[in-house]
Amino acid sequence: MKLISLDLSPFAARVRAAIYAKDLPIEIVAPPADWRTSPDFKKLNPLVRIPVLVLDDGSALFESGVIVEYLEDAFPDRHPLRPRAPVDRARVRLVTQLAEYYVIPAMMPLFGLFDTKARDEAAIAAQISKLDVALKHLNDRLSPGKYAVGDALTTADVWLAPLRYTLEGLMNFGGRTDLLNHYQALKAYNDIAQKDPYLGRIWREMDDSLKAFMASRAAGS
Repeated sequence: MKLISLDLSPFAARVRAAIYAKDLPIEIVAPPADWRTSPDFKKLNPLVRIPVLVLDDGSALFESGVIVEYLEDAFPDRHPLRPRAPVDRARVRLVTQLAEYYVIPAMMPLFGLFDTKARDEAAIAAQISKLDVALKHLNDRLSPGKYAVGDALTTADVWLAPLRYTLEGLMNFGGRTDLLNHYQALKAYNDIAQKDPYLGRIWREMDDSLKAFMASRAAGS
């Protein structure tokens, strides 16, 4: 199998985190330079998005959540990332869904709102208000354990670590380093993610990619 991935993508990072944690022999490759317009890439993923998992038979799976769930179903006994107890599984899924359907949609528009010479402060404030609501829901569902839900690495962490890195990038990029001041569990998750060998690996990959992107952007400006 082969994963087509971009290091800075939080969606691709989820899948890489699962691959590393489960120690799966999956090749990880960058997409072709023309992937956004490539007919061959569109055959793999008609949505033209990253990541894509190419299976051994040449068929492909896309959407990061689908890929992570497939890896858990295909390799259930290889360092499982889903708890055994149904209630704990439900709590893990709740964290992933809060991140996916509430935090990310509220967070991503802020990058564009910050990335202008003349910022629309009213629009920024309105979007931050939406993000605050989502962050509170997510923060309140994190456990006081070693990881996002309890004391074992789960798919909740696979979602949360890339999200937390992206939030860190947003705060630095926008100069709003106080965004998480009221969300102590999320704020502290920075250290949890970086100390775990698998989550820390994707954190470093995302960080290296961001530095390269910013350097390229500065050189082109």
